[in-house]
Amino acid sequence: MIQRISAFCFITTVMMLTGCATPLDHTNLVSQISQQIHARPEVISTSHFALQTFQVMPGTSQTLRVYIEGDGKAWARRSRPSMDPTPESRLVLNLLASDPATDKAYIARPCQFFMNSLCNISVWTDLRFSTEAIDSVNEVLSTLKARGNYKKIELIGFSGGAAIALIAATKRRDITSIRTVAGNLDPAYINKMHNVSFLPKALSPVKFTRELDDIPQLHFSGSDDSIVPPIVYTAYRTWFGKQDCIAGKTIPGATHHKGWEDTWQSLLNEPLPVCVSLPPPLK
Repeated sequence: MIQRISAFCFITTVMMLTGCATPLDHTNLVSQISQQIHARPEVISTSHFALQTFQVMPGTSQTLRVYIEGDGKAWARRSRPSMDPTPESRLVLNLLASDPATDKAYIARPCQFFMNSLCNISVWTDLRFSTEAIDSVNEVLSTLKARGNYKKIELIGFSGGAAIALIAATKRRDITSIRTVAGNLDPAYINKMHNVSFLPKALSPVKFTRELDDIPQLHFSGSDDSIVPPIVYTAYRTWFGKQDCIAGKTIPGATHHKGWEDTWQSLLNEPLPVCVSLPPPLK
């Protein structure tokens, strides 16, 4: 017994030092979720990562609405990374399930629900807003679009998934709208607010305002959200010289994970901003 405990401690120590993550089998969890939300699960491989998806795609619409997951359980504690970033909350999946859209899908972030040899702690901590992470989501979007022969895509991003949705949209011409829920719209701003270390390889939506100028954006913030408070949207908006395409709404009583499901269908009916003005001239 002593030898077994020692071996376990040695392996755990090595994992924490090297950043390697033990592949976990989430097959049963994925199966359970797919049955609960009546969606088809599929892991889609990309040039960088393999991403878990859940799909409701009968092809009855020309528009596909896609939900992008948040950071999940990236950290076990403030200064201790998690060994598995799979989200404990099912908020985004529940929002997908309650969405009346006929054609919709969910994209998890790298190493959530599915791990392989490319997964390590840095993927869901320092590199969670990296170019590779963005490109992986875009490849999955293109795969889903081609499969259903869709013409347009609407994006909905939760928390850190908001940054992913916004940046991914700057590399495409088929995104007709972006909605965010408790969205991390500026990773550097959020990290400074919470006194967390800067992520040197993190891309930020505020660096792509020119590309986002003509995409309608609607950002929902929770009045009681201590993780991503409404001031994040206020600060994000100031980066835009052209502001008629961007709008925000604060939801009374909502926190980061609570207060969204019961009101989601009504929030989806909130009108998107109408883009009418021309972008400001390049300096």
